[in-house]
Amino acid sequence: MKSFFDSYREKRLNRKGQKLLAQGKVEKAFQLFQQAVLKNESADILFNLALSLMGLSRFAEAENYLSKLQVDFPNNELNTLTLAECMMMQNKWEEAKLLYSNLKLINSREEKYNEYLKIVDDPVIREKYVIAKKNLRKATLELQKKNDTKALELLMEAEEYIPDNSNILNNIGSIYMLGKKYEQAYGYFVKALAHDQHNLQIKKNLISARRKLKK
Repeated sequence: MKSFFDSYREKRLNRKGQKLLAQGKVEKAFQLFQQAVLKNESADILFNLALSLMGLSRFAEAENYLSKLQVDFPNNELNTLTLAECMMMQNKWEEAKLLYSNLKLINSREEKYNEYLKIVDDPVIREKYVIAKKNLRKATLELQKKNDTKALELLMEAEEYIPDNSNILNNIGSIYMLGKKYEQAYGYFVKALAHDQHNLQIKKNLISARRKLKK
């Protein structure tokens, strides 16, 4: 039986890893999830470990964990979406198409999954999508190194490929905020929110940029 101390440490490692992952500190998060999974191979920890591996562009390894979870939880939308993304990043288009098709059948947001299916079926669009996503991951690593200029360059290129991605737009706005370019930041947060209206972090960023503009 697992001791109270082991259970507490496992949960603490997982929570700390999630926080680091949200901050873009992917390598450190990965190390913590590795420690946590040795204590408990729970679905939550395995999923977080897979996310950190994707952040490190180790897609084949991430696929192994996500595929295991898919067997146990075939109707879990978040895991299926992440696995489909993982397949796309490895150019496994047929596998990704099957996953998005399944999501379309079991969830109500049919329009959302039709968009993904359009991406998968179009060789030009899907190539742009993968390049943009790779740029986003590279930009995250550059931000960790305090290379804001290089990160912004990568994100601006990513925006050219997929201009309606809220994550990319929000990250561009965040870099402009760091550089005290509040007008540009505000504009990007507005665009990001238009594509993800329920995202609380983007809403907070927009409010923060608006306040800076009023000063």
